[in-house]
Amino acid sequence: MMNEKFTIKFWGVRGSYPTPGPETIKYGGNTACVEIRAGERTIILDAGTGIIPLGRELAKQKSSEMLLLFSHLHHDHTQGFPFFVPAYIPNTRLHIFGPGGTPETLKRILEHNQSAETFPVSLRDMPAMKDIQSVRESQVIVWEARRRNIRVSESSSRLSPDALVIRIYKSHAHPGGVYIYRITWRGKSVVYATDTEGYVGTDRKLASFARDADVLIHDAQYSEEHYCGRLAGFSSTQGYGHSTADMACEVVASAHAGELILFHHEPAYTDAMVAAQEAAAKKIFSNSRAAYEGLEITLTLTPSLLPLREREKNGCKIC
Repeated sequence: MMNEKFTIKFWGVRGSYPTPGPETIKYGGNTACVEIRAGERTIILDAGTGIIPLGRELAKQKSSEMLLLFSHLHHDHTQGFPFFVPAYIPNTRLHIFGPGGTPETLKRILEHNQSAETFPVSLRDMPAMKDIQSVRESQVIVWEARRRNIRVSESSSRLSPDALVIRIYKSHAHPGGVYIYRITWRGKSVVYATDTEGYVGTDRKLASFARDADVLIHDAQYSEEHYCGRLAGFSSTQGYGHSTADMACEVVASAHAGELILFHHEPAYTDAMVAAQEAAAKKIFSNSRAAYEGLEITLTLTPSLLPLREREKNGCKIC
């Protein structure tokens, strides 16, 4: 039976560096990695250390094709990729997209990260079939259900009802810039907005990009006190390219999105401190929660966009 679910699963939710230990058990200590499943299609957002356990699970499931999207190429978003098991399986097909000034930028950076001076296995020596390319903000990524190839184009015209569509917004609210992705399938959308810092009066462009999304995953690394330099033992982080829970709440409310997931937790924060972030967010936007490793969200697909066999199975005669 075909898989007809649209799910989000979190494998790494910390920022900056991994933080294993007794004070990070509840939310987890791995760096950024989120898995999206749209039917039989697997999309991976970033390759922090969370991609390592995800890779082991995908290998067990014998998944043969997947799309990896990098938001940007700072170490905490790439450091898990050299340990990603599917990349070592010859019949795996990896589509790897991300930012870069030229089509070859992404590939060059990944090669550098696994150069002989930094890692014992080169990118070339990973036997999986790899389609690596830098994409632009103006482009649209389309993954059709019945086509093996993933298409990158300048428009999203002539799509089948089952096409998965990924749009890109480049935010400059992080050093070096960052890609924010909107993933849409069968009338439901997830927006992944990590490593972005709020503006006074909110980030209007981001709010517009996330308009009516079902789930907004938003950076919320710092508490207000930390961000402003009022938290004992921590310096001000204004201008570092990361948000507070208040900033994330401003965006989700302005976007009229359905649910806010706080993401990219400060590595020095204990579980209690992350829980306090979540509580503060709930006071502003009640449908908020802090991401934790293992959190899984299933989106209910729009009935009219389900295949006919599924509508009939669910008793929907006229949709």
